Amino acid sequence: MSMNRRTALAASAAALSFPHAVFAQPKYGPGTSDSEIRIGSTMPFSGPVSGLGMMGKAAQAYFEELNETGGINGRKVRLIQYDDAYNPGKALELTRRLVESENVALIYQTLGTPNNNAIHRYLNERKVPQLLVNSGANKWVDAKVAPFVVPGAPSYAAEGRAYARWLLDNKPNAKIAVLRQNDDFGKDYLDAIKSALGERAKTMVVAENTYEVTDATVDSQVVGLKSTNADVFFVLCNGKFAVQALRKAHDIGWKPQIFLPLGSSSIQAIMRPAGGDKVVGAITIAVAKSPSDSQWNKDPAIVELREFAKKRLSGHDPNDQLIASGYNSAQILREILRRSGDDLTRENIMKQALNLKGFRTAIMLPGVQLSTQPNQHELYEKLWLQRFDGETWKPFGEPLAV
Repeated sequence: MSMNRRTALAASAAALSFPHAVFAQPKYGPGTSDSEIRIGSTMPFSGPVSGLGMMGKAAQAYFEELNETGGINGRKVRLIQYDDAYNPGKALELTRRLVESENVALIYQTLGTPNNNAIHRYLNERKVPQLLVNSGANKWVDAKVAPFVVPGAPSYAAEGRAYARWLLDNKPNAKIAVLRQNDDFGKDYLDAIKSALGERAKTMVVAENTYEVTDATVDSQVVGLKSTNADVFFVLCNGKFAVQALRKAHDIGWKPQIFLPLGSSSIQAIMRPAGGDKVVGAITIAVAKSPSDSQWNKDPAIVELREFAKKRLSGHDPNDQLIASGYNSAQILREILRRSGDDLTRENIMKQALNLKGFRTAIMLPGVQLSTQPNQHELYEKLWLQRFDGETWKPFGEPLAV
């Protein structure tokens, strides 16, 4: 038998032994092909929390840069974004357009509990992955209630446990006043905090006020809360309402310990407009390094992030935490799509999104990594508390298991 014949037979035998390696064909679902992966997003580029739209701009810039260097597994990522103006009805209308007309593979990064609630049933019925949503509502980590959702932020329950632990250790006799948005975002947040405080919540939470997203200001609500002599103030607000609440509390001489949701802690969008000197000592949580914190000035990941922002988002502050958030989120989605390989069905993309345990991006804080598993949708395994010093956020203590 000739050498060529033996070689051909050996190759045939190898092919039969490893059929998947030789004959495996790419699997495609909606929005995917040999050349492209289409993903959709609605973000508040206008409306009452338009500043938070920076996260969407950062993600778009990230994928544009990624495409210039080859994309993911040889495919370009096309992120199609619409402006929902933080309106749930509009978010649903535009999400339908993304799924039915733009034929996207998944929905990504939608901001706000009300908006994600509005689109959830529609996407769930169609088994469309709803990934890295900017809402910490507890329902998103429930595998039975939201099997096709992976949150992009720690759940309100995880955040509430961190705040409750600090209060019980440091201010066990605190009198807590709460200002919250009058919707699922505000209610879920407050419920999470009360649950974490346990029986102590009945005596510690002394006052609650709400506002509507259509209100002009929250000044009167803050004045009413001050009259209770509370020494802790939970500002469970978004956008301009968080700014107003922080500024008003200071201006009327009320100096409680302030807590802010992670999603309302941007230095550029919230803290500076409120007046950095007026909110010194405020506490929130953290999962990623703050580019405005000088301790990370020589950190390679933060140096790279700042260079990215200067190049791709010129005219914006490269230290903006919202840019960092969008950048971090885009890196996580990149990993999900990378792991999906040539099986770009919605089923496999969702499978990869629920197998991220142990993965971390370079800008995550020490000790922080992702934790998703098939029956565990909480994104982060640990988080930090951080305190505002008038200029930037400074992590303190140790990373806390959620």
